[in-house]
Amino acid sequence: MPAARNRAPAALSELVLLQREVNQLIERLTRAEPAESAAAAGEWVPSVDVYDAGGQVHLVVEVPGLPPESLEVVCRNSSVVVSGERRAPRRDPGAGYLCLERLHGRFHRAIPIDVAVSFSDARARLADGLLHISLPKRQDRRGRSIEIPVERQEPGY
Repeated sequence: MPAARNRAPAALSELVLLQREVNQLIERLTRAEPAESAAAAGEWVPSVDVYDAGGQVHLVVEVPGLPPESLEVVCRNSSVVVSGERRAPRRDPGAGYLCLERLHGRFHRAIPIDVAVSFSDARARLADGLLHISLPKRQDRRGRSIEIPVERQEPGY
């Protein structure tokens, strides 16, 4: 019987370890960005590069084949939201397609911007299937300290 007692604590510790791993997986899934979960579901999500240069934050979004009128760019809650739609291509009814990989449909991509920028001075241009968005940086006032004077309150007030 001593051997059975030694196995019980080992099995219990493995169960605790498994429970911890499951909890971590659930936590990662709940924190996943919509773009990650949409890509996992097979929806179309454009790739984005974000970089800081020349006093501006630049976003480059891959949207090949889309005209400017099918795109919407909105600055909301410290994020740039790009949405649009790629129409399904016309298919030749007489053709036997061997492979169809180009995704189509609506997309929505929110890109968080954690740098102080001027959304009101943002510019967007579309060239060669790339949407270029420029956001001028502004001085971050969050780190500035302001002293608030403390007044003496008279007794009985």
